[in-house]
Amino acid sequence: METLQKDFEPVDIAAVCQCSGNSRGFSEPRVAGGQWGHGAMGNAIWTGVRLRDLLEKAGLEQDARRIRFDGLDRPVADTTPDFLKSLSLNDAFGDHVLVAYAMNGEPLPILNGFPLRLVVPGWYATYWVKMLHDLEVLNEEDHTFWMDPAYRIPDNACGCLQPGEKPRHTVPISTMPVRSFITNISNGASISGGPTLVKGIAFDQGYGIDQVLFSLDGGTHWEATTLGKDYGDFSFRLWEIRVFLRPGHQYQLQTLAINRIGESQQLHARWNPDGYLRNAVETVHITTEG
Repeated sequence: METLQKDFEPVDIAAVCQCSGNSRGFSEPRVAGGQWGHGAMGNAIWTGVRLRDLLEKAGLEQDARRIRFDGLDRPVADTTPDFLKSLSLNDAFGDHVLVAYAMNGEPLPILNGFPLRLVVPGWYATYWVKMLHDLEVLNEEDHTFWMDPAYRIPDNACGCLQPGEKPRHTVPISTMPVRSFITNISNGASISGGPTLVKGIAFDQGYGIDQVLFSLDGGTHWEATTLGKDYGDFSFRLWEIRVFLRPGHQYQLQTLAINRIGESQQLHARWNPDGYLRNAVETVHITTEG
């Protein structure tokens, strides 16, 4: 740890860590797995050293193809495979991939991977290996369990299928699609009418959020929100908008985020057998009092 902190350039990055199965519980028809709502994610400032700096210091052979990561955690059951993940050499050498030792200016908490964790901004958290202690350079593809068959999506442009259909070919899940959420009003809430401040977050895989649109009527009409401080392309981007809600009415609040290369959320949820990649426009139903 002392060597990492003294002999390598420290790097800070704000980045979203989101479970691959975040929002899986809303899949229709239902799919197997932990029935997450929308809360399986977080955002923090991570501090560490670039993975590529470590790899360059160690030295790689010319036939190196992938980097495999292992943590100090062990399976609960003897029949469960050890949790091993890997990245291609090109992805591992990305500017923003860190071996992190701090979170929000403090040493990594135990639950966030102390003493070291891999941070792969823009990628799902399955690659963010906690308690990192071993890097292995491979000269071939990685077919360990958590790369193949686990954490894979249909090999097509949307990573989706018709419900009940089985994929003919799959690829490992990787980067996150653009998403946005309302954070200060809960679905099903009854609130006071009148001037109302609606707030939320948006994020994507690292192009950065260009705009977030807001609708009171379930997507019939949209208007632009005001974006908050930009903490970096991999971070939550706060947004807010002031609207007038008439007393005694029902509203369907929606937000739609668009990133800087024009990618936007889907108006309707796509389906796949593991409930991955959800980025549908979410609806918050509310009633105003009076």
